[in-house]
Amino acid sequence: MSVLSCQSVSDVVNFAIEKEEKAMQFYRECAERAKNPGIKEFFREMEAEEKSHRDMLKNLDALNLDSVKLQKVENLKISDYLVEVTFSESGSYQEALIIAMKKEEKAMAFYAGWKDKCVEEKASKLFQVLANEEEKHKRKLERLYDEDILSWD
Repeated sequence: MSVLSCQSVSDVVNFAIEKEEKAMQFYRECAERAKNPGIKEFFREMEAEEKSHRDMLKNLDALNLDSVKLQKVENLKISDYLVEVTFSESGSYQEALIIAMKKEEKAMAFYAGWKDKCVEEKASKLFQVLANEEEKHKRKLERLYDEDILSWD
């Protein structure tokens, strides 16, 4: 992974694209190795989500960064209370959700942490947009966990 420089928007974009591609690769490998067809499909969907983030970054010129409105995202904080698990080929849906939530939580924190370190205003705004995207993704996973796992108790 390249070292992040916050000197320009293109530095931020290139770094973020690299992060999204690594996440895509991780989910692709999980999908290939998972034994359960439902878990395979879950990881394929996660790969597609990361691909959409990467494609958004690649088409950033078409996106007027100044006009992007950040959405307020409810944080259920479910992932805050879960212990990180490692991928297992025979892992459960619950474990797959935890893996994905923890990845999104880390990505969100990473981008949020960098938004105040950028000198260039547009680069800072881009980090805010990226953190917001990851937060929305984390919220979606937490909702699934709440509905599919916690409601079984």
